[in-house]
Amino acid sequence: MRNSLHIISGLIVLLFMQVGMSSCSGEDCPINNMVVGKMQFYNQLGDAVAINGTLSVNVVRPQGDSVVLNQLYNAAQISFPLSYTQQTDTLIFDYNRGAAYDTLYVSHTNIPTLVSIDCGTAMFHTITAAHSTHHVIDTLIIKSPKVDYDERENIQVIYRTND
Repeated sequence: MRNSLHIISGLIVLLFMQVGMSSCSGEDCPINNMVVGKMQFYNQLGDAVAINGTLSVNVVRPQGDSVVLNQLYNAAQISFPLSYTQQTDTLIFDYNRGAAYDTLYVSHTNIPTLVSIDCGTAMFHTITAAHSTHHVIDTLIIKSPKVDYDERENIQVIYRTND
C-alpha cells in the first residue's frame, strides 16, 4: 500500500512537471496560418467604394480554376490567395453574373519563411507588379507589396466613375 502511494505521488509530480515544462516552451502560433493578399476598392476620386451588385472572383491555375468569392453583394474589399509555385496569379472578376469581366494579373516573389520550430513554415510573398483589363477597372495600385500574416491593404483597385 505504501509503495502504491509513492508511485501515485511520483506520477502526480511528473504530471505537474510535464504541464509546467510544456507551458514554458509553448509558442504563440497564428491561429489562422493562411497567407492572403487584400484588395480594397476605390473610385477615381480616392473614395472607398462598394461594388454596386455582385462580384465573383476565380483564380486561374494550371491544375484548374478555383472560386475565391461567389456572388458577394456590395463588396468593398476581398482577400485573395497567391500561388506557392507560380510567379504570376490570374484572377477573373465577374460583375453581376457575367454583365462584365476584368482579368487581374498579380506578379510576386515567393518567400519560404520559418515561423518557428513549433509553428513550422509559411510562404510569404512580395507583390512586384499588378495590372488588369479595363472593362470596369481603371487602375491597380500596389499599396503594400509585403503579403504575410499582417492584414494590410496590398492592392488598391480603382474603378472608373461614370462621366
